[in-house]
Amino acid sequence: MEDNKNSTPKENTNKKNPESDYEVKAQEHYQYGRRFRNLAIFSGIIIILLLIGLVVVSVMKRGDDTEACSSGLNVDLSEPEDPPIFHDLTSTEVKGLMDFLFKQNNLNLTKPEKITVKSSYIFTAELHLPNKADVVSYLAHGAGQKPPRQARVIIFRGDLQTQKIMELVVTPLPKPTHYTIWKDDIPFQYRPITGPEYGKAVESITKETENKARQLLLKSFGGTLTNCGDTCLSYKYVSPMSVAVSGRNRRLFWFWMFQFVEFFILHPIDFAVLVDMDDPLFAIDKVWYNDRAFSSLDVLMQQYNDNNLPKLKISFPVMSKSLFSTMYRRGTTVPKSSQLPPISIEPSGRRYSIKGQHVKYMNWNFDFRMSSTRGPQLYDIRFQNDRIVYEIGLQEISVFYSGKTPTQMFSNFFDTMSLIGPRGKNLVPGVDCPSHATFLPASHVMEISEQQVTIQNAFCLFEFNTGMPLRRHHAPMSFHGTFYEGLPNSVLILRSILTVVNYSYLIDYIFYHTGAVEVKVVSTGYILATPFTANASNFGFQVSDNINGNLHHHMFSFKVDVDIHGTENRYRTLDISTTESANQFNSDSNAKFTQGQFVVSEKKTEREAAYKFNFDTPKYHLFYSNQKSNKFGVPKSYRLLNRGMSKQLLPENVGNEPAMAWMRYQMAVTKRKEDERTSSTIYSLMDSLSPVVNFEEFLNDDENIVDEDLVAWVSMGVQHIPHTEDLPVTHTPGMDLSFFLLPYNYFPEDPAMGSRDSVRIEPNIYNNPKSGVRATGMRSEDLQCKPPVNSYQQAVEADPSILFETS
Repeated sequence: MEDNKNSTPKENTNKKNPESDYEVKAQEHYQYGRRFRNLAIFSGIIIILLLIGLVVVSVMKRGDDTEACSSGLNVDLSEPEDPPIFHDLTSTEVKGLMDFLFKQNNLNLTKPEKITVKSSYIFTAELHLPNKADVVSYLAHGAGQKPPRQARVIIFRGDLQTQKIMELVVTPLPKPTHYTIWKDDIPFQYRPITGPEYGKAVESITKETENKARQLLLKSFGGTLTNCGDTCLSYKYVSPMSVAVSGRNRRLFWFWMFQFVEFFILHPIDFAVLVDMDDPLFAIDKVWYNDRAFSSLDVLMQQYNDNNLPKLKISFPVMSKSLFSTMYRRGTTVPKSSQLPPISIEPSGRRYSIKGQHVKYMNWNFDFRMSSTRGPQLYDIRFQNDRIVYEIGLQEISVFYSGKTPTQMFSNFFDTMSLIGPRGKNLVPGVDCPSHATFLPASHVMEISEQQVTIQNAFCLFEFNTGMPLRRHHAPMSFHGTFYEGLPNSVLILRSILTVVNYSYLIDYIFYHTGAVEVKVVSTGYILATPFTANASNFGFQVSDNINGNLHHHMFSFKVDVDIHGTENRYRTLDISTTESANQFNSDSNAKFTQGQFVVSEKKTEREAAYKFNFDTPKYHLFYSNQKSNKFGVPKSYRLLNRGMSKQLLPENVGNEPAMAWMRYQMAVTKRKEDERTSSTIYSLMDSLSPVVNFEEFLNDDENIVDEDLVAWVSMGVQHIPHTEDLPVTHTPGMDLSFFLLPYNYFPEDPAMGSRDSVRIEPNIYNNPKSGVRATGMRSEDLQCKPPVNSYQQAVEADPSILFETS
């Protein structure tokens, strides 16, 4: 049987077997199919890998070649040959101005490199606007002769027998032919402390103090003023004493001594001298040491050497990155890994344009400039081509300190004295402003040079998503009408940051899609501390081993020249109060019900319009034209909302208070006058006995303000009692102040309803979410451009002059 079995296949090998042939072919087909499938799978993998490679290459190529999101094509910062009305002085105009003035023999001007206190020299010069009526007429018609360009020049006439300060208006630029006198009776002693005297004063008092008190300084404070190596002391003037404060017709300034390490303001020592700046030798009038006053350095040293007074002993700080006053990174490191913070980008490029100093954004148009004396200013602000504001700008920054020592007691500062504009130092991309911002220059004429001094990054302009919706509503239930609609709040911000020695002030002008404008001020920087004394607790807290943080009041004045449908405006308030009426729905027939109401109050005169906030009488402040009402007969208005109000507690007409009379009111409304252009001046530091600009006089004539060109003078402020968290530097949260101009019955509806940025999500079938939903306005976040590279670190390392003064 086994043989039979073995022979059967053998017999069949040479015969055709259909079934066997089929199996063989099937097997061959199967093997071929498997090889084909393997090949197909392998090819598919290759194709996928190639596609991935192409995507990677495409992305890499896009990352390398795609234009940066923040394109510069719509920005033209070149200096115009024919400057628009509101444009700052150009270099060509400044050159023509200087050539003209130095040819005026009666001015007897001295070149900057040779000026002294007894010279006649130019302190500063800047744009002087023509009369508003001429400007408005020209802008309204867009044709005809443009008002001539003018410059306002401040000259210190130290060369005259009766020294004085002159203010001239020079015209027409760029090739002036004449000047007129704007002011000619300003006392010479009102001038700010300037270069020719400051350096000599420091040199004189340093030499005298070293000669007489070097050992006292070394033993008391661990350092000296000269030949000091790493333990140097230095003088800094901090406190002027106006005639109203000192009772003496002299320019007296307190010079305070500091240990010179980073940052010196937080290392004050209890040593100061009162200097007579009117004395040719800068005589030391008084000395302050260890909480006591002395009539001279000689008297101090006599008592010190005779051991007739308590002696101080404060070590000189060792400079290190861990020193409390430095701003080196220290403390708990966060985040734990080196993750980058969020950044802001402009994915489709800039949505605004700049030509010179004129900006267009959405429905907005405006001009801007940096005043040397007053800081950032805006002009001809229009929304949908309607002028809302003719002029809005900072007027003054004042800080009044309190303390036990004279250096804080008399520290009443008016920052225009030190020229606010040039304090707008270079801004740093990625910190001061988003990296995608456009950085803009500002130029100033100063006593140090015949040519303009230019600060390249004095402004930044950027669009910014605030992260909060401008509006939104979610109606999730069918009986509410199912839908969602929202609009992200993107705004345009023009920012400058003014650093006045120890404090920095962020000034923002913010433009909303709704037609609203916000003006915001934020304070940050080093506190002006005093040496610690146990008997000064009512003036501040001890914040470090040797220093107190002293109470002080930051105050800001702004001018808002409103033009609502023209220059003939009115000012009214909606006064909110309560009203009581019978409650017929109560079981008690005598029951009453109380609720809120408002009453319209039309302000007729300037005194009626001088506003002091009172919680018991809340109100809306409205500006409008009596010629323009909406279809309901309601005046088309703009509301001024002040969210930075602060009361000045000092009594009127005492000390330096008259120089800041604008702070008596949270807002004052006056009839616009060409000779009432500013609420403060650069002389306010010294002129409080008889202010060059007395703001109270703006109101004293109590003029009619009905159907007149109106100006609102807005005051803001914040009281600051420093605390340990203010070290090393005061942070910005809680230090922001702002006021708004808000449309009020001005538009028939929200003008931002036309924004392409809005998002709506709704059912495919009305009110039926089960039918599915559709979304309109949602934007893909697949960027078609790359964020700009922040190369500022490499730039500043290669050229420090873009941030610091190197000359």
